Amino acid sequence: MTLRLAVTGLKGQVVSALIERAPKDVEITALGRPQLDLGLRHAVLANLRHAGCDAIINAAAYTAVDKAESEPDVAMRINGEGAGHVAEAAAGLKVPLLHLSTDYVFDGALDRPYREDDATGPTGAYGRSKLAGEQRIAAVHGDHVILRTAW
Repeated sequence: MTLRLAVTGLKGQVVSALIERAPKDVEITALGRPQLDLGLRHAVLANLRHAGCDAIINAAAYTAVDKAESEPDVAMRINGEGAGHVAEAAAGLKVPLLHLSTDYVFDGALDRPYREDDATGPTGAYGRSKLAGEQRIAAVHGDHVILRTAW
């Protein structure tokens, strides 16, 4: 049986690696700009509905951490609102969602690895936008996993 994944973030490193390493019985539909603008709810819903998937991986993000300080609205539109749009699509399709987030949702003050139940406290616009996305996902779709990565 083939597993059909819709993956956002077509030009990103994670998606490239996923496509390269996917088993033969996994069919990946990778979506990205310009057809999939995460800030446009209708585009997200339509593209993910059209993908006909069994699960969604949201690897798309505004990742310019330093630049987010000078354009916080853009970061929030993509990472906050856009993640919510993806979750809305997944909920409507009744498929699970794996969302890639970041350790920037924490303040960085702990001297040990963070746990999922540690208090968040982003110190910059990028982290705030990613945390907003996590919160929107949790509010919209119960069948999700949020994976916080660090580079």
